[in-house]
Amino acid sequence: MKTRLIFIALVCTLSTMVSAQTNTVTRFLHDGELQDSIIAAIVPNHTLMSKLIDKIAENRRLHEMVIQHLTRLLNEESTGAGGHNHASHETMSHYIGDEKREIKALSPDEVKGLENGEGIGLAMAAELNHYPGPRHVLDLKDKLELSDKQVKSIQSTFDRMHANAVRIGRELIESERSLDNAFSSANITRESLRTLTSAVENLRGRLRFEHLSAHIDTRSYLTSRQIEMYDQLRGYTGQR
Repeated sequence: MKTRLIFIALVCTLSTMVSAQTNTVTRFLHDGELQDSIIAAIVPNHTLMSKLIDKIAENRRLHEMVIQHLTRLLNEESTGAGGHNHASHETMSHYIGDEKREIKALSPDEVKGLENGEGIGLAMAAELNHYPGPRHVLDLKDKLELSDKQVKSIQSTFDRMHANAVRIGRELIESERSLDNAFSSANITRESLRTLTSAVENLRGRLRFEHLSAHIDTRSYLTSRQIEMYDQLRGYTGQR
């Protein structure tokens, strides 16, 4: 049981890393035969297991997701074994615990990330297609051998993006809060829903633009060799 729980958590983490859809993660959580076959194939591969564990350790959002899934799985096992749970294993929601969130659509880490102007995955289209992010480039400035001029330009890009991202991110939090409140108070109509969701998605689009455009600007300041080195240092192995 312990081995299975740990491995399922790792698989869920890996699914998140490759932008898997929620139903894919759910299938891993509830398909016993699939879990057994994957466990048998990958658990002996200590190198892969080590890499996945390292990914969990270095990424706060992945770590939170693993803890959430482990907690839910343990709850399902304990309630099922005791015979006191009236919901079947197949009908249990993977949202268990999320009903306690202040804003249901945002995890505490997502709220914190938005407040701090973090990317929260919005720039993956750039980052994973050889458009480096300014913050990571600055963190790697010595290894990338950036010139003083490059550092100054990229720092300016980051500062501008970060200021805009913090402002828009906090507006997005409040828009999500308004949407959540409308449902929690049972005071919502199709018309008000359209207004609220349009506001949320408009802000999310603006926020994503800020992050992605910063990657475009950052790439323009780097040489092709530095971009290649960045991808290697970040561990990206995709073909160009």
